[in-house]
Amino acid sequence: MIQSETMESAVGGEGRPAQAPAVRQRLRDLEAALQSQAQTLRALERIESLQDRTQALEAENRSLKAQVGQLHTFLRLSQPLAGTLNLEELARLTLHLIGRTLGVDAYAVWLLEEGGEALSLQAAFGLPPGGSSRLRLGEGLPGLVAQTGQALLVPDVTREPPGPGAALPGGAALAVPLRRPGQPALGVLTAYTPERDGFTLPQLDLLQAVAQQVAAALESAQLYQRSQERATRDDLTGLFNRRHFFEQLEQELQRARRYRRVFALLLLDLDDFKGYNDTHGHLQGDAALQAVGRLLLASTRRADIVARFGGEEFVILLPEITAAGATVVAEKIRTAVAGYPFPGTAGAGRHPLTVTVGLAAYPTHAADGLELVDCADRAMYLGKQQGGNRVSALPAPASAT
Repeated sequence: MIQSETMESAVGGEGRPAQAPAVRQRLRDLEAALQSQAQTLRALERIESLQDRTQALEAENRSLKAQVGQLHTFLRLSQPLAGTLNLEELARLTLHLIGRTLGVDAYAVWLLEEGGEALSLQAAFGLPPGGSSRLRLGEGLPGLVAQTGQALLVPDVTREPPGPGAALPGGAALAVPLRRPGQPALGVLTAYTPERDGFTLPQLDLLQAVAQQVAAALESAQLYQRSQERATRDDLTGLFNRRHFFEQLEQELQRARRYRRVFALLLLDLDDFKGYNDTHGHLQGDAALQAVGRLLLASTRRADIVARFGGEEFVILLPEITAAGATVVAEKIRTAVAGYPFPGTAGAGRHPLTVTVGLAAYPTHAADGLELVDCADRAMYLGKQQGGNRVSALPAPASAT
């Protein structure tokens, strides 16, 4: 079209040539205009690209600021973990740390039981009722993570159900092992949200960081707990030791005096245990003492303090129980021991291993801890003198009647 117009302009109505410089100038002007428009378009494209990039950077910046805020919260809240040696307090701090760091709706702490075959729910927040509090390895989301040692992000629990341990109507879930790098798992942390696809990989990473901090604190707390148990437990039977018994006796005595409560003591001695040891050997004798310890635990309450007093003697502190109630417990123990099939006690001509129990009650027999133990001891030897395999108690002092 430009070429045609140029030709028409080059020849006038009478065949006169046109002004060539004017045509060329017009062509240059048109070319410059086109180049200018092209530059403008390229500039607009660059501006749009920069705007897109700016928006992406702003979104990335906001995400980084949120992550920095989460990390700051995590570092601030994780500091008390290192100084906590109580497992219950550690579980409470862990829940607080998960909730504040991730901002999730429901979360839980699962700890591996002794023996390593199951998980127990140590603490939880926001979980709906109906879930299990104990899971075998491989069972449910916590059990699977404990078994494999691998962290999991479940975008939709309705499509990939976490199984027992969380009765969830829907949403997403996170589960990470409680362990330090290169160490076996001590438990599992879980987190839930009602929104499908409600968790991201950075949140999974953050929960893993939480888990490592908790695992380090948990190792210290469990080590401390084991050392405390060793200091208070008898090595052979696993019962409390003599020192721990006297500490508990003093505490119970102070409580009884303050609140005008009652309690009782049972002091037990196996009859002719030296003869049993001489006949069957010390290894069988140790096994018999361990069996007696199990019988005592099975015959008493969780609140009772069962301890090995020394040798073949045992002692039991019975809070909130009268002399009459203690007699019932003592007879239950005596019957259980007499009927237990200790090695070498069955058959004709062999007498079973039996126990004599001395009983003393506060404040009926004494108002002092050591005096109460002495009363139970004298009552036990009175029973021995009467032939053993019995429950015996001294008469109450005249001042107590």
